[in-house]
Amino acid sequence: MVKDHCISCGAETPYDFETHIDMRIGYVEGTGQLCSKCYNQGNKHNHIAVPKSLIKNTPNDQKLGSEVRSIYWDSLK
Repeated sequence: MVKDHCISCGAETPYDFETHIDMRIGYVEGTGQLCSKCYNQGNKHNHIAVPKSLIKNTPNDQKLGSEVRSIYWDSLK
């Protein structure tokens, strides 16, 4: 079986890709699986997720920077 990888650091997790999310620890709905190390960091994340569509559909770099900063501040709430 193919193992799922951490969405934050890329490490292989102990969960098979087909394992239902209710049977996992560290799965973030709408985002994906975290390894135990990243999951245990709690709020001490070094990364944020930015949707590809935001990058593709934002008309200019200044607006994109503003949107990314907004995502960052929202992640701290």
